[in-house]
This record gives sequence, structure tokens and C-alpha cells, in this order.
Amino acid sequence: MEFPTLRILDQNFETATNSEAYPAITRELKRTNLLDPVRSGQKVVITAGSRGVDSMAAVLRGLTEAIKAKGANPVILPAMGSHGGGTAAGQVTVLEHLGICSETVGAAIHDQLKPVKIAEVEGLPVFADQAALEADHIIIVNRIKEHTEFIGQIESGLIKMAVVGLGRIAGAEIMHQLAVRISYARAIQTIAHALFANLKILGGVAILEDKTNRFRRVEAVSQQDIFAREPELLEESRQYHAMLPFTQLDVLLVDEIGKEISGAGFDTKVIGRIRNIYEKECEQPRITRIVLRNLSEKTGGNAIGIGLADFVHQQVVDKMDPAMTALNSITAVAPEKGMVPITLPSDRRALEAALQSIGPWDTDTVRLAWIINTAELNHIAVSPALAREAGIKGLSVSGSSFELPFDANGVLAGLRAILGKS
Repeated sequence: MEFPTLRILDQNFETATNSEAYPAITRELKRTNLLDPVRSGQKVVITAGSRGVDSMAAVLRGLTEAIKAKGANPVILPAMGSHGGGTAAGQVTVLEHLGICSETVGAAIHDQLKPVKIAEVEGLPVFADQAALEADHIIIVNRIKEHTEFIGQIESGLIKMAVVGLGRIAGAEIMHQLAVRISYARAIQTIAHALFANLKILGGVAILEDKTNRFRRVEAVSQQDIFAREPELLEESRQYHAMLPFTQLDVLLVDEIGKEISGAGFDTKVIGRIRNIYEKECEQPRITRIVLRNLSEKTGGNAIGIGLADFVHQQVVDKMDPAMTALNSITAVAPEKGMVPITLPSDRRALEAALQSIGPWDTDTVRLAWIINTAELNHIAVSPALAREAGIKGLSVSGSSFELPFDANGVLAGLRAILGKS
């Protein structure tokens, strides 16, 4: 089969000019009174989630140093639901893969998992980890961004981190169960109000990133202001949510998915596929076929999101941890995201299958794009039809056309490697 040639499209995302997270959190803590209630000898629990937030270790280090300067004892709580297999050891390992350990953040990592029922909402239990219950203070740290599964005033941020992070796997299960009944957005807020009423939450530290996933700024938010301030921060973050520059594609080739990239493996709003029973599908983009090449190293075998693809390379299935993927998919009430698509022995065969299943096409008009993952969209390889459309839109398309670089076994080099050579 003859494939279309490709060129590199550059979305020219602006990057933040003040990209140093450690001095930024240090300045922010001095500017605000977030830590004023902290006293010598007290235990302060700080959340750390499973997403690949570039600045997280630096922000945590700035926090722990400020807390220790007051004579208090900071402890990092692995704040995630079913990631890491839903086990204490697995979640500590997840943090280590993200560069978060006692050496990098200057505080002990809590290595136990003991969810305790602390309240009840809508006839369902509300859980918090024993470490959070025993803390003198809790500080929630998270990136503010659009959620992959729903649209609301509060999506992915401090409040969701309280629900899933402090509740651990039990909290995640209840949140998703309640979401089926009353919607994701309402479930998060309902459970969060119960948590805030029963735990000593001091406040939060909100991280905002630019379109290249680099640190842009940080803001400390007091406990009493979180519910009012987070929707404003979310609106600010929306303008920095990178998307594909096209609303319709015939084929999207994706190098990797992973939990550190998005909770659903893919950013579902980038690919226009949500596939769960409690939220409606995206109107766009409309992508006829998605081909997935690999899992990221940091996802540790968790292949949630594999079911959002139409065709996958055999190496995706080989690297997949079926038990971990099933646990995450079932906990999220989204078994669709863990279903294994048609699996083929090479990238060439997977792309051939995708092109064979889109209807009539030719190399000049087929709308094919190739991305690293849904969080890295600054540089995209595009077919001639998309290159022409990009030019009309005023986007930059650089370099000469190139053939898909299959090796003798039909396997592609990753787009990162190609960009490094160009």
C-alpha cells in the first residue's frame, strides 16, 4: 500500500516566560497566609497525584521546606484512586516514576493505604485515608485543567483531588458510582463538601501550565475560597488547553498513551471520544480511525484508554498489565476504555487496516495526522491535505515531505525521534 507523505506542522504555542516553579511557590507562600495556622510539631499532609505534572516535585519541595521552617512535619500522601494497582506500594512506585520521592521533595512519602468512612452522601459512604484523618492540616496540590470525561464549573483540580486523592481507591469507586446517578460534576462537588466538612483541609496549591505542559504559575488558595476560586482558575486554564488544529480526520496515528499523560490514557477531548455511560460524546473533532503504537514507560502497564483506539500495534498489548488496566477501567465505570481493539503485528499493518476501513481515499486527499501523545501537540506530522489546510489557517508547516519511516519489520521510529533529526 502506498501511504501519503508527511510534513511537520508547528502550532507555535507560546511558552511561559516565568517557568521556575520552586521560586514561584516560595514567593506565593510568602505573599499569602496559607501556612499561618501551622505550628511547630504539627503533621501536615500534602497530596501528590499520578499525573505527569512537570513542576510537581519542585512545588512540593517548596511547600515542604516552608512547612519544616515552621517546625512542622510534612508528609506526602500518594493521592490517587486505582492507579498503581490500587495498592500502597504501587502508588509509591507511581510517584517515583514521576520523580517524586523523599529525596526530591524533602519529606517522607506515606506508604500505607487505609481508607476510612467519614460521612455519607446520597446513600453512599464518603472515604478519607487514615493519614488525612490524623493530620493537623491537609494541603491539596494539583494542576488545574479541563477534565477528560466531562464539562463543568469544576473539573480536574483541587476539589477532584480531594475526592479521589484523599479518598484513595475507595473514594474513586464511590465517586464514579455516584457520577452514573447524578453526573460527574455534581458527584465531585457533593462528596467534596462532605470531605471539607470533616477534614482539616488548610487549603490548596493550584498549578497552571501552558500549552506545552510547562509550568506557568502557581496560586495558593485558602480552604474557604477553594469552591469559589477554582472555577475561575479553570476558566483561565481553558485557554491553555492544547488541541488538534483540525475538526475532522480520517486517521490519527498516536505514538503512546499513559496515565501520566491523561487519566483516560488519551485526552478524550483531543480525540473527540469519551465513551462512558454518564457523559455525552464530544461533537468534535470527528476522527474516523485511531491507531495506537505504544504505551508510555511511566504508565507502568496501565493501558486504560486502549479501548478508545480502533487498531493497536502488538507491542501495546504485550506491555499491557491486564489486571491493572481492568481495575482502573472498572473503578472508573468505563470498561469500554480497557477493551482491546484489533491488534496487528506492525505499525505498517495497523495503518493499512485503518486506511482500508475509512472508505475511498488517495494519498493526496486523505486526512492523516501523527502525534506523539495527546499532551504533546506543538508538532504534528500531517498529510498533504492537512498541510494545505494548515497553510490556509495560517499555521506553520516546515521542512520537506518525508515518507513514513518503516523499518524492515514494518515498525516506525517514534515521532519524537523524527523531530529530533529534523
